[in-house]
This record gives sequence, C-alpha cells and structure tokens, in this order.
Amino acid sequence: MGRILPIQAILMMVFWVAAATVGAIEVPAVGADQMVVTATMTPKELTDVPGAFEVITAEEIEMTGAETLDGVLEGALGVVLESVPGRGRIPQIRGLSNKRVLILIDGMRFSSGFRDTTVDVSEISTEFVERIEIVRGPSSALYGSEAIGGVINIITKSPPSDPSGSLAVRYGTNTYGEAENTVVKGAVGSTFGPLGIIAYGYANGSDEFDRQYDDYFSDIDDEDRYSGGIKLHLDLADEHRISMGGYYNETSREGLRPKNSTITDRDADSDRTNAFIQYAGHIAGASVMLRSYYSQFQLDRNYTDIGGMNPNNRYAYEEFDINNELYQVEGQVSRVFAVNHLLSLGLEYREEMRSGVENRGETEVDETIDNSAVFIQDDFQLLTGLQVTAGLRLDDHSDFGSEVSPRISLIYAIRDNLRFKASYGEGFRAPSLYELYVETINMQGDVMPNPDLNPERSKSYEAGIEGEFGRFTGKIMIFKNAMEEMITKVRTGSRTSGSKTIPIYEMGNVEDAYTQGGELEARLQLSDVLSLTGNMIFIESENDETGDDLLDVPEIKSYLRLAYLNGSAGFKGNLRMNYIGRQFIAADNRVGGYTEWDIYAAKSIHKNFEIFAGIDNIFNKTVSSTASRGGFYYGGVKVSF
Repeated sequence: MGRILPIQAILMMVFWVAAATVGAIEVPAVGADQMVVTATMTPKELTDVPGAFEVITAEEIEMTGAETLDGVLEGALGVVLESVPGRGRIPQIRGLSNKRVLILIDGMRFSSGFRDTTVDVSEISTEFVERIEIVRGPSSALYGSEAIGGVINIITKSPPSDPSGSLAVRYGTNTYGEAENTVVKGAVGSTFGPLGIIAYGYANGSDEFDRQYDDYFSDIDDEDRYSGGIKLHLDLADEHRISMGGYYNETSREGLRPKNSTITDRDADSDRTNAFIQYAGHIAGASVMLRSYYSQFQLDRNYTDIGGMNPNNRYAYEEFDINNELYQVEGQVSRVFAVNHLLSLGLEYREEMRSGVENRGETEVDETIDNSAVFIQDDFQLLTGLQVTAGLRLDDHSDFGSEVSPRISLIYAIRDNLRFKASYGEGFRAPSLYELYVETINMQGDVMPNPDLNPERSKSYEAGIEGEFGRFTGKIMIFKNAMEEMITKVRTGSRTSGSKTIPIYEMGNVEDAYTQGGELEARLQLSDVLSLTGNMIFIESENDETGDDLLDVPEIKSYLRLAYLNGSAGFKGNLRMNYIGRQFIAADNRVGGYTEWDIYAAKSIHKNFEIFAGIDNIFNKTVSSTASRGGFYYGGVKVSF
C-alpha cells in the first residue's frame, strides 16, 4: 500500500514469524474439537470449516469485560466497528459494511434498525451469549442478501442440565469522574426431565458525558438499556425437540444537540423484540429443521424543546416514529447420500415491512418487500485429503426478480496439522427499503432515496494456510471482494441553511469497487497459564469510478492479547491492544490511526464468588471521528449458584 507500517503492525508480524518457529510442547489446538454451524449450516469441527472462520467463546467474551457485543467484536479478525446515526455501532468485515454483513441470532435474522443500519451491536448484551461465530467472506449461497461480506452469528446459551444461575453487579466511571455506569445482570435455568429452560435479565445505566461544551453536542448521551430473554426446549421423544423463546431490548438515549440556532435535548427511545418457534429432529435418517420467527424494531425520537422553530419549515424540526418488522419461515433437511456426500436442502420465505415517519416533515413511509429462496449444498470428499463444499442459492425478490448465488470451497490436508483452504463465491444484496424509499434531511447532508436502484453483486476470492505446530496455532489468508453496482451516496447538489451549505446526495449505483488484502492470525501458548494471541488485517479499497478509497475502511487493523488463566489459583486476566489504521470518513477527510489498550482481571474468592476489575482505554485516547468516554475504570462482583 506504499505507506510506512505502524509499530503495532510490525510487532504483530514479528510475533507471528517468531512464534511459528516454536514447537517443543504439544498443546491441542484451541477449539479444535468444538462443533460450529454457521459456515455450512451443518455441525463441523473447527478445523474442518471451509473458508475464513472465527469463534469467540464465552470465556473470551467474559475476559474482555464487555457488557455489550460491540466491545467483544473489537478484537475479532477483519471486523471494524463504525459509528452510525443514532449513536449506534455496526460491524464491517474486510472493508464491507452495514447491509453487507449479515448479523444473526441463533441463525435468525434481525429486522433492520434506525435509518439504514442493520443491527446496532451496542444494544446487544453479552449476558446470554454462549459464543459468536464469524464467517469472513461471501455467504450468499446459504444466507442470501446482506451476506456479501460475511456473517456474524450470535449463539445464545442453552438451558443447563442442573439448576444453576448467576448474578453480577458492576460500577464504573471514566478518567474525569464522569460517565458513571452501573450494570446489574443475572441468569437462571435448569432442565426438568424433557423440559429445559433458561432466562436472563440485564440493566445498564450510563450518565451523560461531554468534554467539549462549546459545540453543544453531548460526547456520550445519558443512556439506559434493559434487556431480557427466555429460551426453552421440550424433548418429545428420542431425537425430536421443540424449541421456542424470545428476546427483548429497550434503549433510551438523551443528549444535548444544536438545532437551528436552538440548543435542546434530544430523546431517542428504541426497542427490539425477537421471538421464534422451532422443530429439530431426525426423520428417516435425515436431520430436519423447521422454524418460524419474528423480529421487530421500533424507535421514537424527538426534541424536548423546539422553541423558536417554525413547524411549517420541513428543515426546522424532525419527527421519527419508526416500526420495522420481519417475518420468516424456513426449513432445512440434511442427509448423507452415497456414503460420501452430505447434502443439505433449504427453503425460506421472508417478508420485511417499514412504516412510520423516518424523516423531517415528510409523510409516512409504508412499504413491504418479500423474498423467497431455495438453496442446496453438497459437502463431500473428492480425493484423499481433499474436502469440497459446493452450494447454490436461488432468491426471488418481490422488487428485483431472481438472483443466483454460487459458492465453492475446498480444504486440502497437506499434513495432519497443516491445511490449505480456498473459496470462490458470488453474492448479491437487494437495495434496502431505506435506500429505495426513505428521505433523510440532515445538517451534514440530505440523502434522497432512489426507487430505480439495481442490486449489488459481488465476486469474492480467498486462499490461505492454517495449522498447529506444538504450542503455536497460525493462519494466513489473502482475499479480494470485487463489487458491481455497489450502492452508495452520489452528490447531486446543495442547499443553504443560514450561512451553511448543506450537500444533497442521492442513493446510486457505482459501477465497480473492490476491497482486497491479507490476514494474519496466531496464538502461542507460552506456558500452562500464559498465552499470547494476535491478529492483523491489511485492506486496500477503491471506488473504481472515482479512484478514491472507500469510506470508513482502515488500511490496517491489528489486535494483541496477553492472557493469564490459572484455574488452581482462581485468577485470570489479560492485557489487550487494538490498533485501527488511517481511513477516510469523508471524501476529503482522512483520520489518522490510533491505538487503545485495555486490561481485565478477575479473582475467585470462593467457587461461587468472584471479584473483577478492568480499565478500558488505559491511556485515555480520544479519537475525533468517534464518540468516546475516554479512559474507563470499572469493578464488580459475580455470584454463582
């Protein structure tokens, strides 16, 4: 990329090369025997998963100290979090963001969120998460639209076999003694014969924080989050199970905003509801899954004081009263044929609705789209040591007709502990209801919808090697995502508001764009209790029409974690470094790279009682392009029973 590498990236590469030469003590590959499902929709051991794949376990989640999902994803390879309107955070994978990354909960979609965001991951509590499975690379052959860049699947905890539960309380404050934060959370569950049940609750309250008073814009809003959920299963007979459950999250944000020469508080209240029912079992030698689910997002946002504003001026005030809903029914059958072929067939139907007022002074939006799909996948051994996974999906969209998405992946076992992996996939993304129909009026720029948009299409390639060598586990991979008809904002003019010129954009298709780069991932078991883990991604991106880099795509991202885990002493902790490289946040505004350091430690006083503490952003790093509460100190206790 023709630029000097930051010291963090150099350290990561030195660690990777040096660790690869170490191999005296045999340590099993981390998670090698763990069964995962997202990459193929069928259970596989981690070493047998095609393509680029990562699992973040419950233990790793706990040792980040993160209360919500965004804090966990910061350390994931190739994942970068963007700040979006409404103070949300959404992930990108390999430089492809927002609607190009599909976020699932137990394999199920969420309804879309505020404006054109998919899911604000800062709203999702880690309390009920068992693990997170991340597929980097095209997954449209299984999941359809929005899976061009990859998939993040949040796997929730299942009912425990015996009665058990937990309760935790945490308090924190930042470097300035502000942004006070209190968290209370807990879970309880058990299995009673054929019935298993688990329930959880979570409450998180944070005070407003503002260090730049002269801009009349809160750095961090006063925020309250509440969530809860329940999940149960009923075993009808051997290998037949009915599952059902629900999840609810409520977020309330209030903060200072400048508004047409008036300084006022802005209230934003949102809630998200998910519910499902599912059958899974074995019939005539086949694994069968049938499922129906519902997801809803609602938001009510307004200004508490609009004194001095003219309600007849569409630019002078705003009203947001949004209701987004998603219904989906689906089924999947998997069966072994001809000894060597695991065939999977899936069918699904989805309906998405967007209604309410989502712009300033405009009439109500009320639009619906639906999508039907069928997919087939064959997982088979072609030659000794060569495993092939081939899939094809046909989508029929109510507005855009039929789209075909193929994918083929292979794994070749060079040795028992060394594998070559390669994949090719094609994908598509249908324009969202927001891009098609919703107008946005904003002091940073008006965005006009475009009902004549074409779907995005992609061709993606990746290849790499992974293996385990004594105490060392490592992966290296290169990739390219070539995009056609990518949907983005195209400037069409401007308007004036007082002395300020406001740009006007329209959603449009860019003929060609791409992201490409390389990934490194490594883990070194330094001793029985000490380990060093790191990952790094290099990304090059370009809009071929303009020759500019894509927005919000960093050149480099790297992550290092030194972890200590001593079960006999009841102590665990880690030190983490996260570096985000330079990136464009606007056509003429590139922000420099920055590094954050975090630390976490926990000590078991008794088998059922633990104390913990941590510091996020140890050196109080501030970043102009994102809202930050600065250095943050926290501590708490956890009781298990």
